[in-house]
Amino acid sequence: MISVAVATSLIGTIGTAAELGPDALSPVATGAWRGVIGAAGLLVVAASRGEAPWKYPLPMRWVLLAGAGVVAGQLAFFEAMARTGVAVGALVAIGVGPVVAGVIDWLAYRHRPDRRWLAGVAAAMAGVVMLSGGAEEVVWSGVAFAVVAGCGIPAMGFAAQQLMRDRPLVTAMATELLAGSVVLLPVALASLDRAAVSGGSAVTVLYLGLVTVTLAHSLWAAGLRHLTLSVAVVVGLLEPAVAATLAVTVLSEPITAALLAGICMVIVGVAITSLSPVAGRQN
Repeated sequence: MISVAVATSLIGTIGTAAELGPDALSPVATGAWRGVIGAAGLLVVAASRGEAPWKYPLPMRWVLLAGAGVVAGQLAFFEAMARTGVAVGALVAIGVGPVVAGVIDWLAYRHRPDRRWLAGVAAAMAGVVMLSGGAEEVVWSGVAFAVVAGCGIPAMGFAAQQLMRDRPLVTAMATELLAGSVVLLPVALASLDRAAVSGGSAVTVLYLGLVTVTLAHSLWAAGLRHLTLSVAVVVGLLEPAVAATLAVTVLSEPITAALLAGICMVIVGVAITSLSPVAGRQN
């Protein structure tokens, strides 16, 4: 459980790290570099274990879905934070994720949402509304990008579930990130001069890639050996808590009663949804 908590806390620092880094890189370029460097790190980890992705079959439908999820999650997430702020951008993406995951689970496995799941989603969506209305400046195009990013996360998760049927977790994640890197790499290379323009830019993208992707995903994989998925998801609620806390304490983003209430509602709602019996079923 500790490894999963540390992993999700590291992921929760993404927005703050990006905001504190130099302005030389655009949000899209930052997301692209994070994905490419993170994929390279996961590839090294998998290969060092003798579990390189090329040793396993590549079912194209899951590889393509994974790649699409990675691209949506990486590029849209950073653009959302740049437009509407770290706290709102991160929490909208988190709030949308369970809804999309529930729909995928329903369509793929015929697991109809139960009352607890529906109650959790209702609470989370109420929290998202409060967040949007409580912030001093909400850019709705940023909220739209956050919704796209939120769709990318469950798409990656569903593809990973399919890939993990015949390969280790780290290998499945390396395969996902490498698939997304096919699209992310040209975007990253187009901003190579800006990424290397200063030590600060290089440190930022290296931190985002190696720490919030490679290290975080490796720790999460280690934790999943001992935890059920439903417990790991609940521990993962540290991510939005860390992101929001850093946003208001380190970045001095405005905090209001509505923002605090919205944060609590989203966290409670996602917790209820994650603890639903439907969420813990294995297929």
